[in-house]
Amino acid sequence: MTRQSSAGTVHLDGDPSRAAERAADGLARYLAHCDEPTGYLDFARVGPPLHAAVDARHAALRVTAGADPVGPLEEIREAARRSAAAVIGGDVEVTFAASTTAGLFGVAFGLAAPGTLLVPEGEFPANAVPWLRAAARGGPAVRRVPQDSGRITAGALRAALGPDVIGLTVSAVDYRTGWKAPLAELREVLGPDRLLIVDAIQGLGVTELDLDAADVVVAGGQKWLRSGWGAAILGVRPRAMELIAPDLGGWTGLADPYGGSAGTELGAPARGADRLLMTNTDLEAIAGLHASLGLVAEAGTAELGGRLGQVVATLLDVLRHRGAEVLGDGWPARRRAGIVSFLLPGEAADATLARLSAHGVTAAVRDGRVRLSPHVSTTEETVRRLSDAL
Repeated sequence: MTRQSSAGTVHLDGDPSRAAERAADGLARYLAHCDEPTGYLDFARVGPPLHAAVDARHAALRVTAGADPVGPLEEIREAARRSAAAVIGGDVEVTFAASTTAGLFGVAFGLAAPGTLLVPEGEFPANAVPWLRAAARGGPAVRRVPQDSGRITAGALRAALGPDVIGLTVSAVDYRTGWKAPLAELREVLGPDRLLIVDAIQGLGVTELDLDAADVVVAGGQKWLRSGWGAAILGVRPRAMELIAPDLGGWTGLADPYGGSAGTELGAPARGADRLLMTNTDLEAIAGLHASLGLVAEAGTAELGGRLGQVVATLLDVLRHRGAEVLGDGWPARRRAGIVSFLLPGEAADATLARLSAHGVTAAVRDGRVRLSPHVSTTEETVRRLSDAL
C-alpha cells in the first residue's frame, strides 16, 4: 500500500528499521531537490536538473569571476572523480568527457586491437556511430548482434561470438524498452580477454546495474542523474586502459602540455583516463554532476532503484487497465529499468502521444511505440493525469 508524503511523492507504508530509516532520509533529501512539471514522463530524453545541480553550476560560474577562477573548480573535479568511481564501483580510472558520445568516440578511435567489435542491433546511435566511424578509419570491424524485442541476451551474444571478436559495446538499459542488460551474464560469455563497453546513460545512479562486469562505463549527466548538459562520466578499468590509445587525445591529454616541444610534437600522454580527452571538459557542468552524484550516494542506488521500480509498477498497472500492449510486459522486474513502451489497441503511437500532450503529459515515441520514462520523483498526480489521458 502507498501513501502520499508532504513532498507529493509515493512511499511504501511499513515499520522500517534504523537502516531503512536512514535510507528513507536520504531518499527524502534527494526528493527535496527534484522539481519537474506535473505530467513529465520523459526522463529518458532529458531529466530536469536537481536543485543542487543548478545551485552548484551557478556557484561554479561565480567562482570564475574570482581571483582564482580555476583552482576551486579543479578541486571539485577531483572530488567528482571519487564520487563517480564510487557509483561505478571497483578499480576504475574516471575522467569527464563533454558527453556520452564524446567519451565513446575517444574509446572507439583509441581501440587499435585488430578484430571485430559487436554492437547490438537497434542500439542507440550514440553507441553505434563512434564504432562505425572508427571502423571506417581502420579500427575494429563492426558486427551487429540480433536482439529479441529490444533485449540483448547471453544466448544472442554467445551465438555471435567468434575468434575475431574483441569485445561488445552495449547499453546498460535499452532506450526504447527499458530492458536492463544482464551485464554479468554477458561478461561471463565474453570471458576475461574481451572488452565489455557499457553506455550507462539510461539509468546510472537510479538503477542497480552490474557495472563490476564492465571494462568501460560512459554516462552523461543530463538524463537520470539530472545534472544538466555538458559533462559525462568516462570510467575505464586498468586492463582496458592498456588497450586504448589516446588517438583523439588533445593537449589536455598530455602529461606536460606546457613543457618542452608539446606544441610541435606529441609528448607523453597523461596518466589515466584523462589521456583520452580532446580538451578540457566544462568545469561548471562537472560541478553540477558532482552535486547530483552526492545526492545519489546519500540516498543509495538501491533505494532509488527500488523507488523507481514502484513507480514503473504503478504505470504498468494503469496501462494494463487500459488494455495497452506493453512491450515486455512479462519481463521480470529485475530486468526492467525506468522505461515503459506501449501501444493502445487500434491507435497509432503518434495519435496517443498527441492525446497525452493535450492532457499535459510529456512522453515520447520511439521505434513506433509510446515511451514513458518516470523518475523517483514522479507523483500520484502525474499518474492520475496519465490515466485520465488514456
